[in-house]
Amino acid sequence: MTVRILARRPLAAVVTALLTVLVMLPLSGRPARADTPLSTPGIPVASTVTTTSAALSWTPSSGPVATYTLEVTPIFASIAERLITTTTPYHTHTGLNPDTAYQYRVWANPVPGSGYSMSSPSGYLTIRTQPLPDSEPPTAPGGVYVNSVGTISATVVVLNGSTDNRRVAGYVVQRQVDGEWIDAATNGINTVYMRDLTPDTSYTIAVIAFDANGNRSPRSAPLTFATAKTEPYPTCKVQISSWGQYVNVSVTIRNFTLDTVLNDWRLTFTLATDYTVDTAFSMTVNRSGDQATGSPVSWNTRVLPGSGTTVGFNAFRPSDLPLPSGFAVSGPSLSPVPCTS
Repeated sequence: MTVRILARRPLAAVVTALLTVLVMLPLSGRPARADTPLSTPGIPVASTVTTTSAALSWTPSSGPVATYTLEVTPIFASIAERLITTTTPYHTHTGLNPDTAYQYRVWANPVPGSGYSMSSPSGYLTIRTQPLPDSEPPTAPGGVYVNSVGTISATVVVLNGSTDNRRVAGYVVQRQVDGEWIDAATNGINTVYMRDLTPDTSYTIAVIAFDANGNRSPRSAPLTFATAKTEPYPTCKVQISSWGQYVNVSVTIRNFTLDTVLNDWRLTFTLATDYTVDTAFSMTVNRSGDQATGSPVSWNTRVLPGSGTTVGFNAFRPSDLPLPSGFAVSGPSLSPVPCTS
């Protein structure tokens, strides 16, 4: 029998080997724990807004919060500014400009060594400071016209905008009813959308401008338009333009029915195989031989009563090929309806 005698390792070498194993353990099977983010504080709320200040507060985060960072961005400015770091869930921002919009958000910072990390930022609060006193009204708007007239809606556009000594804050469309002018719709830009109209009805309207203090301009020249009649089923109209080898196709799908929703529509047409579709807009185009089908995108899958959607594509064609043709719109409960031109 052979007996093997193992040499005894020095104690220092054993300790060094054990330490090496312990140091390597986190890398081989025990990942370090990440800090837990603090809960997101509430969206700031403005309790008082003056010409030069805004009193803000927000719902605190839960957990070991050390401070809050409040960020401000003047509207139309490209750079956000860290306004203040505070231990309290409130702050009054002073030194603001009158009649100016500002945007705020806040996040929480943890107590160092607490095992928590910074929270996600809150949503934005947008405010506008109060204007300085002013009694001068804007000038009267001009060049008013109506487009996109449907059965129950219309778009009013102010081509020649009003001017003001401070700022034009928006426009109001007024309707004439029994000889009286009443407010019908408003917007902060020079395009105003009229809703809930009656099909096949005549409307006389005018537009006034207003400033930040509510001063109103003289009324624009009145104009009269009529809403469209209802139709028994959705329809479509196609417009084709060509310049040499470049072809543009625009199709307006119109749903002037009284109460039928056009869901998941399809636009079918003939397109020679040698055509190259460059860009489709507001629809996707699938092709099989010389037959093509346009399908809706996410935002125009449903065409509600009284509304419509305009779709189309740009394409290149070899010379002498016929233009696209045979356009028709259909839906799950709508047989193909040929488009007019």
